[in-house]
Amino acid sequence: MPLGTTATSASSRWVQRQKRSKRLRVDHPHAAELLTFYEDLLALQEPLFAKASRSRWLYTVKTAGAPRLYLDRLPARPRKRAFMAFVKNLPASSTVTLQAIAERLIAEPAATRRLLENFLAGHAIEAVAVTLDCAAPPLEFFPRAFMQPVAEALVQRAGHGPADCGDARTSCPYCGAAPLASVIRDGPEIKGVRSLLCSLCTCEWSFLRLCCPNCREQSPAALEYHVTDLLPHVRVEECRSCRTYLKAIDLRKNGLAVPEVDELASVELDLWAGEQGMAKLQKNVLGF
Repeated sequence: MPLGTTATSASSRWVQRQKRSKRLRVDHPHAAELLTFYEDLLALQEPLFAKASRSRWLYTVKTAGAPRLYLDRLPARPRKRAFMAFVKNLPASSTVTLQAIAERLIAEPAATRRLLENFLAGHAIEAVAVTLDCAAPPLEFFPRAFMQPVAEALVQRAGHGPADCGDARTSCPYCGAAPLASVIRDGPEIKGVRSLLCSLCTCEWSFLRLCCPNCREQSPAALEYHVTDLLPHVRVEECRSCRTYLKAIDLRKNGLAVPEVDELASVELDLWAGEQGMAKLQKNVLGF
């Protein structure tokens, strides 16, 4: 979401995500279970967005440079309470694995606190996973899903206009997270402008059209694109040099697409890419 978004448009953004997910659930029944859980998750996240929008947390995390926010500076007590409430209210539509992990987090408040602290500081969570006797990838769902609406709300309030980061920054200039996807659209003067979509705060920033966000490879021979007839506006952007990929959402081909929702719904592309030996630069909130 671009900085400077009003509260009204921010609220409509959540409605837009819900509507897009419902539409994709009808059009792509193979992803119906996944999208049902995502819709329930959105309902759980929206109050967190509203709470962060009203809070004074911004003044504790805002910085003058890039990234603009250091989310590990969030006040410890309120974030701990809110995170535990989030875990306890995990939607029933979630997976059996996530339900089991939620039960362990509720029973181990010290581990729950440490999990969020490590995620916010950018530290590994494997030690917490060992404590809870679970795998790290599904465990990461909890702090990521919790922090997404908080980060989005705080970044929205942090300032107006694009960040001064040129067009080659590989991490989010607003919150510091890795990119989830590319977004392609026509600009007023340039056709096919590419931006990167943040995996955490959902902001976008300008990025080179022909460049790998992981290793900065710019050779056309090393950058390949893969498309499917099922979702022609979504493609896999592969870097042959580092064997990573991310998906691109082309809004010129489908102006109704909501990048973070369409990225998640096109799970078959992730499964295909994995079979080809590619590694995703950053998995989405549901772990694909």
